[in-house]
Amino acid sequence: MYKRRRKSYWFIILTSIFLIGVIAYFAYISPMQESIYDRSNRLFSGEKYFFYNSQLILRDPEIKDNIYKQECFHMRDGRMYYEEEGVETWFGIDVSGYQEWIRWSRVAQDGVQFAFIRIGNRGYGEGYIYKDSKFEYNYSEARKNGIPVGLYFFSQAINDEEAIEEADYVLNQLGGRPLDLPIVFDWEFVSYDARTGNITPEALSSACNAFCDRIESAGYASMVYTNLYCAYSKYDFSKIDGRYIWFAQYDDYPTFRYYFDVYQYSSTGYVHGIEGNVDLNIMFVDPKSFLTRTGTS
Repeated sequence: MYKRRRKSYWFIILTSIFLIGVIAYFAYISPMQESIYDRSNRLFSGEKYFFYNSQLILRDPEIKDNIYKQECFHMRDGRMYYEEEGVETWFGIDVSGYQEWIRWSRVAQDGVQFAFIRIGNRGYGEGYIYKDSKFEYNYSEARKNGIPVGLYFFSQAINDEEAIEEADYVLNQLGGRPLDLPIVFDWEFVSYDARTGNITPEALSSACNAFCDRIESAGYASMVYTNLYCAYSKYDFSKIDGRYIWFAQYDDYPTFRYYFDVYQYSSTGYVHGIEGNVDLNIMFVDPKSFLTRTGTS
């Protein structure tokens, strides 16, 4: 009689453990697997979550989605092309003093259709602002050779005041000269030891908007440069949604979940007239469409 009861107790205990396991699977593990399988960051219609850097992220339904098709991105001879019926793209580069002396006539002959030129940067240690050593040369020579030009400033702003200071610096250096493309707020994460290491998404998003608003108040278009890490972890992307976005990811195709206008796909590209590596980009917006926003039409 005692042994039979003990067997019954063990049966009840094992059955209970099994049922708890089944409930846990359907309540927790199974929903996780629905997103875990998506480690390539592919976009699935209607999904609520996506995976990035081993973290499950809630997709913001209010932000415009990435509309580009992965199968339409192709690499040929070191350059990326997007081939979808009805979609036109433009090939471009971004440069700074690191490229030294660029022969812009050869760059134009090699099919470059736009260029973003660094005008300056803020140091990530002491926070001083510097002018790019080749800005004046690159600006004048690119325009002389008929290449539409935009600018970018490498920001390390930690608040609105510093972002506005950076925007004013850009405007002062530009001195009212015409541009074809936007002025870009290029804030990038350096390290947690940098002065910007612990900035909050709220502070960074606010600084970004402060920079862009000041640029636009001067009659120029603005744009925001970002990558996967900054977009998902450093910005509150809902606060900058609606601005022109320049997105960087060095891969076979962009896996960013939200919409962007320019895609930087390589930092090791080659263009005639430039010694060494150069960043390569695809623009999904006609460069001429910015003209009325920058006062050069």
